[in-house]
Amino acid sequence: MLHKMAAWMCVLLLLFVAITPEGCPLGWVQGPSSCFFFSQFGGTWADANAICKGFETKLAEPADEITFAFLAGHAASEHPLHSQFYLGGSDMFVEGVWEWSSTKTQVNPNHWEPGNPSDDNNNGDCLTLNAPLKELNDVQCTAIFAFICEAESGEPEQVVIG
Repeated sequence: MLHKMAAWMCVLLLLFVAITPEGCPLGWVQGPSSCFFFSQFGGTWADANAICKGFETKLAEPADEITFAFLAGHAASEHPLHSQFYLGGSDMFVEGVWEWSSTKTQVNPNHWEPGNPSDDNNNGDCLTLNAPLKELNDVQCTAIFAFICEAESGEPEQVVIG
């Protein structure tokens, strides 16, 4: 598993060599206030979190309606092979209290799929965006899903090769 993650890290590293005119690295998408990377591969929540942190970014944390709508719309239209994407929210620390990992602010309860969070997935402590439905879902953190990383415009740390 470590070799697979290292291989993906190398692939992602190549994305940071060029900057798009919008100020986001090549392969990233300019959102309302941040740059976003929509993975084309899956991993566990821990894998996704580690990959984002490895590039000094974080799993996406849509703090407002505009950003949430942007992420859901872009994921659904541009990445149809993946229906669910890990985001940076969880209730790992206090069961039933859903917070964004970096800010510790509460996840907007209006974005949940009907009947969620349910925790009927045997400890569904991690958060995914169900892109086609434009709603949030609680899942087991060991499930394999695509993910979305978030960086302020101009980030992540640029790599100079050579």
